[in-house]
Amino acid sequence: MAWVRTHFRATIILTIVFALLLTPYSNSHVNALESEEQHLQGSSATITTYEPSVRYARSVNYTLKANGVPVPVVKGFSDYDYAHFSMSDGPVTYELTILNTDKVHEYSISPKKLGIQADKIEGRTITFTTQSDEYLIVMMNNRKTRMVIAADPLETDVPASSGEGIFNIGAAPYHVASSGSSATGVSARTQAIQQAIEDASQYGSLKGGGAQGIVYVPAGTYLIGNLVLKSNTAIYMAPGATLVGTGKTTDYVEHWFKDSMGRPATWWISTAFQSENIRIYGRGTIDGNGQALHDDKSTNGKGMINNLVVPIDTTHFEMEGIVIRESAGWAVVTVRSDDLVFRNLKLFNSLGMGENDGIDICESQDVIVQNAIGISLDDPFSTKSWKSDTDIASGRVPWPGNPEPVRNVLFEDTIAWTLCYGYKVGQGVMQNQSNIVFSNGVVYKAAVGFAIHHKYGTGTVSDVRFESMDVEDISGKNEDNSAWMTLFTVNAGNNGVGPISDIKIKDITVRDAGESFAKMKGMEGAKITDVTFENIYMPGASQPATTLHEMNFLSKEHYDDITIRPVQDEEPLPRTNLALHRPAVASSRDGVEDTAPYVNDGNFTTRFGSKRGVDPGWVYVDLGEIKTIGEVRLYWETAYGKSYRIQVTEDPSQEGNWRDVYSTTTGQGGIETITFDEVQARYVRMYGTVRATIYGYSIWEFEVYGPE
Repeated sequence: MAWVRTHFRATIILTIVFALLLTPYSNSHVNALESEEQHLQGSSATITTYEPSVRYARSVNYTLKANGVPVPVVKGFSDYDYAHFSMSDGPVTYELTILNTDKVHEYSISPKKLGIQADKIEGRTITFTTQSDEYLIVMMNNRKTRMVIAADPLETDVPASSGEGIFNIGAAPYHVASSGSSATGVSARTQAIQQAIEDASQYGSLKGGGAQGIVYVPAGTYLIGNLVLKSNTAIYMAPGATLVGTGKTTDYVEHWFKDSMGRPATWWISTAFQSENIRIYGRGTIDGNGQALHDDKSTNGKGMINNLVVPIDTTHFEMEGIVIRESAGWAVVTVRSDDLVFRNLKLFNSLGMGENDGIDICESQDVIVQNAIGISLDDPFSTKSWKSDTDIASGRVPWPGNPEPVRNVLFEDTIAWTLCYGYKVGQGVMQNQSNIVFSNGVVYKAAVGFAIHHKYGTGTVSDVRFESMDVEDISGKNEDNSAWMTLFTVNAGNNGVGPISDIKIKDITVRDAGESFAKMKGMEGAKITDVTFENIYMPGASQPATTLHEMNFLSKEHYDDITIRPVQDEEPLPRTNLALHRPAVASSRDGVEDTAPYVNDGNFTTRFGSKRGVDPGWVYVDLGEIKTIGEVRLYWETAYGKSYRIQVTEDPSQEGNWRDVYSTTTGQGGIETITFDEVQARYVRMYGTVRATIYGYSIWEFEVYGPE
């Protein structure tokens, strides 16, 4: 076999050399020989870099080399910069340098499940290796601005820039020139590109057999208005091709009005109704310039938001390799469509602009989202279904047809970074949602790792799987949730409730359980049933969890038929909470109602709140008689205490009677379990001196425990 391999290798090299002798010399031929030699030796990957748009500044935080090749690093947003390139099969060694500092003090490379460690640290540079193309997030010296590395596989189907069926926007009859940062000529430029789309569609349709006319977008920066994609059309965006929103409301059509943001919304690039066989591919960028559009009130006094790509009422749609950047609304929204594929997708949104989801699968079927990274303040990966009169569906251009279910959706090999939910079914469940799979996903950072959030509607959620998920960092809160997972139903807006059933959570690594507790909360007439947990590894555990309690599900209502594998133990008997349902008194209230009794009512949906903006603030419970105590648990709502004391007394009538058993100036919120030397006391108080927020002190539950 060794002889066969050697003979095969020699034959290929001789063939290439012979071809070179008959062909004029060029670097490409030498590179072809070198690439073949590298492939045969199993050596490092070949790197292909792209020159960014002239709109983008270079990063002032990082520089990057991949296999010795300098890779441009683009200034992104305050939380991250990024580098995008492609590579052949094989390992790649990175040299990542942090700027404006003396040396590397600390670093981390995510996804952590890959186990990537620095091969070498020299001064300001770390060197590390991956075995294939990966999307990575690197933190160095705890700098707020992270480094995102987006390595894609090499393109395999690059079209010619001219020829039959190719409609190059830079050539006749379109003559679209790169506009750089100039917003002049937007209307003419947009019309010319739209005409290329019309011509490509006509070509593909006449050709038949699934053919597509190809709109070729060469490298350059093109400020444009709305585009409508037509059947049998492919949009190829060459490396460096960048479609950019103008940031001016006057350039865009209002398609609907988003009530929660008080702004009109536009579908920037959408499909024609009842269209089919459409593709967007290449290594270009679709940049919504969302912040400028959001802030431009010159036309309507409100500003505008943009959905960047909207496959609506279409079938057989594909998007591959594109960077989606800076939407002011949900970036990619599928609407009442089927047979959709999104691969090698980079969703680069701001973590400082609200309601800018990455990709929302709305009322669509047979959808694949594969090998993607989603960064956005709001949910990067989610599914939704609505009613015909919901704002998004009933705008100036209503969604065509009737409401549809969400069915057969796969999110696979993805990374989520958000302030909200990493992966979510809901909030809208007006129509049924079924057979939805989240597989091999990484939660880099989120308030909730993944969830079923059945907030609006009477539809059913069934046959949902979360498999091989890795939860790295759960921090901050979203609607008072901070947990690795939640399952719950809410009757929001009086839209009714629906059941959740047949849910499988399998092979999950939880590195951070969150600042609060997980929920499994159905409602009367909308229970959560048939839920299976298998191989759930909580932080620091070497064995899978065996109870819901181990998985931090502390808030549970209206649920049934829970299975835990490989071993299921009896749930632990609750300790006696000496404060439960005892009288409670507070220093103030944050509304008309006295909320002090809610602090120990055993209900995690009610809370105590003191008057906002006032220090100190306190609440105490009366245990009824003097008891031995040694532990207090505070389940903080978002408005927690940064500095507070736990105090006890036998007589609360005089302020000087209270004595401290615990104090802190570094309160973290969430769930805080406080232990102290056992004391005898009847009254126990949380006495806050410094609030963590502009509000007051707010607590879901205040629990007191004695010795076991």
